[in-house]
Amino acid sequence: MKNIAELAFSGYKFVVYYAEMLDRWIAEFPHNHPMYEIYYVLEGNVRINIAGTVQELREGQACVLSKDIKYHLYYDPDVPKRYFALIFDIVPCERLAMNGPDGTAELADIRQALLPVDRTGFQILNAHADARQNVERILAEIRERRLGWNTQAVMLCYQFFVLTLRQIMRAPVRDVHFSGHENLAMQVSMYIHAHYPENISVESVAEALNVSPRHINRAYKAMFSTTFMKNTNLLRIAYAKNYLCTTDLSIEEIAEKIGFTSSRALYKLFQQYEGLSLSQYRERHKKDN
Repeated sequence: MKNIAELAFSGYKFVVYYAEMLDRWIAEFPHNHPMYEIYYVLEGNVRINIAGTVQELREGQACVLSKDIKYHLYYDPDVPKRYFALIFDIVPCERLAMNGPDGTAELADIRQALLPVDRTGFQILNAHADARQNVERILAEIRERRLGWNTQAVMLCYQFFVLTLRQIMRAPVRDVHFSGHENLAMQVSMYIHAHYPENISVESVAEALNVSPRHINRAYKAMFSTTFMKNTNLLRIAYAKNYLCTTDLSIEEIAEKIGFTSSRALYKLFQQYEGLSLSQYRERHKKDN
């Protein structure tokens, strides 16, 4: 990957400047650049000069290099080796498009994980157990060039980067909850599933979730293109079918178990949504079995 590519998140961008599999025939000159770099050794050993200090990377090890540090790999054509190089940077977004799960808290955690690299100039570590498979998948995407291969390759580079950082930062991160605005419609939906046998209403759910009924109605309609009450009744009818098929409970008992205040309401809505009566549905099920 010799083209610059970006993977944009809500709080930051992962920018890939270069990614390639290299071997013993590649010679490097001493250089530095204002980006981070990771070397990951898949086969053999690699000697690297980092700011005048010689380090050796063994198979399965990775070296994360800080920005602007001078380094180069020694040219040893008589030593078989195969290694992956990734040059990248993390760039905060000037303006958050939305506060998603990859927002400012995750950016802060990434910066925290990179601090040891920034302080010492480099970190040598045992690569993540999935690193090899990850790199091979990157190469496969580039080689096969199937639908979406550009995006997949960059995303896999990001995944490789994150897996490497996890080997540096093993402590719990600050970003322990999903960022972003809570999905009120899904909260309401989960509340309905948990409380449908009760006499729930928009007002009672609004009180439980500490929001206004109007806010619930608006959020629910926007998410599901229907009303809170209609979906509540459809859910109750679905559970009524279960009781009709698996029990000998009376219609009155079923109505009580699924939250209807009367069997009449259950009769009416079941006929409306299913196009047949409760007794017809129960009889048809028995014949089918």
